[in-house]
Amino acid sequence: MVMYQICGELGTGKTSTLTFLAWKNWFERRRKIFSNYHLFKIPYVLIDSVDKMFKMKDGFVALDELWRIADSRLTKSIVNRLTSDILSASRKKHLVYVFTVQLPRTVDNRVRGIIDITSLPSLNREETACKVGVYMGSGVKEERYMTKYYYPTKMVFEMYDTDEIIDMQVESKEDMKIIFQENYNEEHGYCCTCEECGTKFFDTWEEADKYAEEYWRKMYAKGIRVI
Repeated sequence: MVMYQICGELGTGKTSTLTFLAWKNWFERRRKIFSNYHLFKIPYVLIDSVDKMFKMKDGFVALDELWRIADSRLTKSIVNRLTSDILSASRKKHLVYVFTVQLPRTVDNRVRGIIDITSLPSLNREETACKVGVYMGSGVKEERYMTKYYYPTKMVFEMYDTDEIIDMQVESKEDMKIIFQENYNEEHGYCCTCEECGTKFFDTWEEADKYAEEYWRKMYAKGIRVI
């Protein structure tokens, strides 16, 4: 298990960095991707309820503002159960948790104590590139500094909806679905199955991975790059 937090104020590139890491973990490592917000151009499972979090296994988990949502919408008992599951079962489930947070102190103390990596992103003035400082542990301190990396933002911004309002429920009546959606369609919304939207649902990760790989082959053939 790895616990990785991305810290920063609004507009500094937290969600962009989270999305970039999700893409990188799928594209380069072929990890299964779980996310509590909608992704585009990446095969993933949408985790829109707490009960689905307990069903995740073997993959990369992208959580945008999880603790803010937990504090405002979930009961204390549900939050405690969720936190306990992250702490006790995640290692056996082989999950990498990466989440965004404005202030590290808002994260549950039990989780804060086992954070492996903290990142601090910073968009340039034109928002064409993002610099990410990487620190060991749960604090952004000079003596904990490890490295930094950069990534261009143009394609990453197309991989999520900056205006999406994340709404995690306690339970969901829908099964966990593997999704690939190329773009957000303002008329049809998320995860529409019509041909115009081009959204696909898959029964297995192997099928989703093959479809997404072919999509990116075509993108590269057109000269389109992410990094």
